[in-house]
Amino acid sequence: MKINVFKGSMIILMVLLFLVSVTAVSSADNNTDVSILTLSKGGITIQYPSDWGDSQATSNYSVMAISKISSVDGLGIGKININIEKKPFEGEFGSFVNETYDKMKKDSSYKLVSSGSVVVNNKEAYEYVYTSTQGTGEKEHKAIWFEKGGQAYVIMYSAPISDFENNLYVFDFVLSNIQIN
Repeated sequence: MKINVFKGSMIILMVLLFLVSVTAVSSADNNTDVSILTLSKGGITIQYPSDWGDSQATSNYSVMAISKISSVDGLGIGKININIEKKPFEGEFGSFVNETYDKMKKDSSYKLVSSGSVVVNNKEAYEYVYTSTQGTGEKEHKAIWFEKGGQAYVIMYSAPISDFENNLYVFDFVLSNIQIN
């Protein structure tokens, strides 16, 4: 009888140890440290967290794009992404930027949430926040426009509305550390 109790206790102890080790490994996987990576392309250098990565852009003016790795599809395009574009322009910069959004206002799949002047890293810029219903569902977008050396630069963050606020900190981090040479 004592041997059966001893065997039963050993089995219970082994099961408990197994469960504790599985929980510890699972916990370690969920708490991986995120490091900061650097990407340089086309005279632009950014820093971003390692749970994001270089991805495909959908614009011809794109210099670089990064996406949250877990949101990238089979074509390499992220549902949660930051795209940096460089566009030539003529005339007054503010008019150029505003004309872009004047065209969007006529398209019912876009809704302007807010717009205005902002200062980013001691540089004047224009900020536009809008939603769109094109493609795979409703997304929210935030675009910061600024001019340097006769070129228009726009840094755009896009995400499904349900993911927008949770990932906005990455856009803010990229924006605060961007370097344009």
